[in-house]
Amino acid sequence: MSTELSGFPRLVPAIVTKVNIGDVNPLGTIHNGSTLTHYGTPTGTIESVPGYEPAFEANVSFGTDWLSFDPDGEYARINLKGMARTEAGHSIDFRYKGIIKMAPNVKKIFEMQPDMATVPFGYATGAHSFLVADPALKDLENSTFVSNGRILVHENGLTVERRQSKVLAATVMD
Repeated sequence: MSTELSGFPRLVPAIVTKVNIGDVNPLGTIHNGSTLTHYGTPTGTIESVPGYEPAFEANVSFGTDWLSFDPDGEYARINLKGMARTEAGHSIDFRYKGIIKMAPNVKKIFEMQPDMATVPFGYATGAHSFLVADPALKDLENSTFVSNGRILVHENGLTVERRQSKVLAATVMD
């Protein structure tokens, strides 16, 4: 038996999404004990990385994250849905589900502490999906994407950045 692991998928860098946080609407504690907060994400960008096909750029025109914080405060659950429009005028429905580790520096952002700062990659991961009508972008709809995320703190507010990789099926088997 081979000692090399096989059958695992590969990741190909594909897309960078940045959504700007707008209005914040706390809902409160829900039936499962989680605290639910609605974060508007009214603007942002979605862009393919150099060399990835299909190449595209799009501007976010609408988005919202129904973020739930676990009762123990250790994790938050992302449920983001949004719309973007490409330079050619085609719409992209984008969706993202993920998990955030609520480390002290991450909590500072959600508590809007005065000493909050940009959080590096390493606390949030997730899975992305897309719905498109443009035939040139159908590969987005027919692929699986996973991501790493961070929160950027800047003079204009907060931006959530996701770096997404396309999952490629394994071709080597045991």
